[in-house]
Amino acid sequence: MNDDPRRPARNRKRVPILAVVSGSLVVLVLVIALAILSACRAAEPATPTPTITSIPSPSPTIPPPPTSIPSPSPTAPLLLPQAALVRGPYLQSVTASSIIVVWETDISCPGEVVYGETLEYGSSAADPIVGARHAVTLTNLTPYTTYQYRVESGGVPLSENATFRSAAGPDQTEFTFVAFGDTRTQHDIHQTVVDRISAMAPDFVLHTGDLVAMGSAAPYWETFFEIERDLMARIPLYPTLGNHELNHQRYFDLFYLPGNERWYSFDYGNARFVCLQIDGYAEYGPGSEQYTWLEQALAENTQPWLFVAFHIPPYTSSVDEHEHSIRQALTPLLERHGVDVVFGGHHHNYERNEVNGVTYVVTGGGGAPLCVMQEPESTRAAFAVAYHAVLLEIEGDHLQATVISNKGKVLDEFQRTHP
Repeated sequence: MNDDPRRPARNRKRVPILAVVSGSLVVLVLVIALAILSACRAAEPATPTPTITSIPSPSPTIPPPPTSIPSPSPTAPLLLPQAALVRGPYLQSVTASSIIVVWETDISCPGEVVYGETLEYGSSAADPIVGARHAVTLTNLTPYTTYQYRVESGGVPLSENATFRSAAGPDQTEFTFVAFGDTRTQHDIHQTVVDRISAMAPDFVLHTGDLVAMGSAAPYWETFFEIERDLMARIPLYPTLGNHELNHQRYFDLFYLPGNERWYSFDYGNARFVCLQIDGYAEYGPGSEQYTWLEQALAENTQPWLFVAFHIPPYTSSVDEHEHSIRQALTPLLERHGVDVVFGGHHHNYERNEVNGVTYVVTGGGGAPLCVMQEPESTRAAFAVAYHAVLLEIEGDHLQATVISNKGKVLDEFQRTHP
């Protein structure tokens, strides 16, 4: 029984004294054995550490990559897109010592002209501006000399080889040129007229206006330059503004002409040429800027031959609302300064009028639908309803003009001689 009734009884185990003593002896024996073993090891001589001589290891041989993993290909160089011509090259503003070569590409790129008197070229001129439209002036040319040329970009040819001839100098009295106009429609006929002009091989060409049907529309200009491409690559073209150009900026963007490009003059050989803006848009009467300029240009002329070109003519056998006002404003000035021939267009036919010593030629047979005679001028010397161009040949003080249809027929001839 518990002495204390509140505390439960516990089952106590008594450990015998002999078992405790035996365990202690076993532990003591193990400690003494470990001590003896340590003492024996301490008494043994130490094993010397070997000296290691440093010997350079051979360069490791890198095994080739496994055949199952291909070696990486080298990075390919970055190839830039190559430019291509979309217009040109075509020739502008030729002089005895210079000419402008114009072309356009499909992308912005550097531009350069290589040129020379042989196919080895030898000279070059670069456009300092990187762009899609280029106009490069070649300088230091020899008068009336044939040159080979080609346009390039970064040393890569853009065009085939072509030729041009620098202008005749003031001492040269023999050269040829062609006048024609109104090429705005019937592109197949326009092409036949251009082919006829190419066969004539003139030194340059005058265009009397209405190059295209609508000067504000890019597709019309694309067609014009495509038809005239081969001709303009070899022969400079001097245009005048017609009413169908609409006085639009595209005209001035495409052509590189002397002066303000609306009215301008240039010399070729022993002749002066004056081009005006008589198109229904610009003022031309006395007191106007154009009239003042014209009066001075005519008065300053020292060349024996003098030619004037503009679109709407003062004399024509077709009805025109502008004819009489142009006649009153300009013909007295032209007569007073001894103009030899005045070229016009606007009416789609050929006509020649002889008035007070001046020959007035209407040459509007470049492709637009033909116009018949309506009210014959009393001064009319020749008339033809035909597609055509006018070839003019100057030899010293003699001028021979031949009007040739697109089919090769001679429509008219006339001559002029300076005393």
